[in-house]
Amino acid sequence: MRRSAEDRLGRLRSVHRATRESFVLPLVFASILLVLTSTLGATADGLRGLLLSLPFGLACFALLAIPAIRRRGLCIEVHDCGLVVHQRRARAVIVFEDVDELWFELDRRSLPFGDLALIRAVRLVEHGGGPAHTIPLHVELGHEITRQIVRHCSLPLAADAEKALRAGETLTFGKVRIDAQGIILGKSRAAWKDLRLVRMQPGRIVFFRGQTVIPWRTVSLDKVPHPTVFMNLVRACAPRIEVDDRLGAQMG
Repeated sequence: MRRSAEDRLGRLRSVHRATRESFVLPLVFASILLVLTSTLGATADGLRGLLLSLPFGLACFALLAIPAIRRRGLCIEVHDCGLVVHQRRARAVIVFEDVDELWFELDRRSLPFGDLALIRAVRLVEHGGGPAHTIPLHVELGHEITRQIVRHCSLPLAADAEKALRAGETLTFGKVRIDAQGIILGKSRAAWKDLRLVRMQPGRIVFFRGQTVIPWRTVSLDKVPHPTVFMNLVRACAPRIEVDDRLGAQMG
């Protein structure tokens, strides 16, 4: 008799609650924006200006505040063999061995010292087209939760994927396919030996063929399942790699 998901979770390792910054700062910003728009409207045209600007201010407030309020009740329990995610009244139980696909949801930011890609959430799809679970990471030590998920759901696939390539199989990652000879994106194919450079950038991999100025293709890491496995296979196959990838460093 198959045990329930609850029975297969194993020992509780840690509990991670939403950080104060994840809901306090958006509420403060939303309040400031509401006051600012209302004040500007009143200053520009008195009561009429206030009545015109107030709906806009309230809409902006709701847009920022509602997700933050919902995030306040977020709590993630990490077990030896799975996760329990509490969001308000909802409770989701995910066992690692039931997971078929792992996807990253990324936040991309441009900073003075360069671009950055942060993992906002991890989406897990169960075997057989089962339910998909989105794990928000606006919690204490969210990066540790990501590491646990990757270690249990993606890392066990890495060795088998490398063996499959050596055996002549073609592996599919969403709309991208790779084999021992090359990579296929849509209807375009490039042999590994013909790639002049593969550049690992924050949240994406850029492929250059023939020269190193204009990319041949770019693959965003939130568009492929098991992105860490995909990155490792590309590293193993490509003749020349250049790394500028803080996302990869997060996972390392």
